Amino acid sequence: MSSNVTRKELAVAVNEQLGISQRNSSDIVDAVFSELKDTLIKGESVKLVQFGTLTVRQKSPRRGRNPRTGEAMTITRRKMVSFRPSKQLRERLNS
Repeated sequence: MSSNVTRKELAVAVNEQLGISQRNSSDIVDAVFSELKDTLIKGESVKLVQFGTLTVRQKSPRRGRNPRTGEAMTITRRKMVSFRPSKQLRERLNS
């Protein structure tokens, strides 16, 4: 049905649209993802205009169940990344 877009495919798209070498386009894609990752690790949000916002959320500890054994357990407090699409992206997805 649908496939995942890989970093290599993103680098090829940058290469085709900007006309730069495959190696440079790959370096650009890697640099963008590295900066996104570093910003999120610091706990800051990343806002990409006309795409959406990536934010770091705190998840509280909660009771859960081990699906393999059925044993009750506590799921520890953790951080997760949340994505909220922009209004433009939501409209395009739903049109």
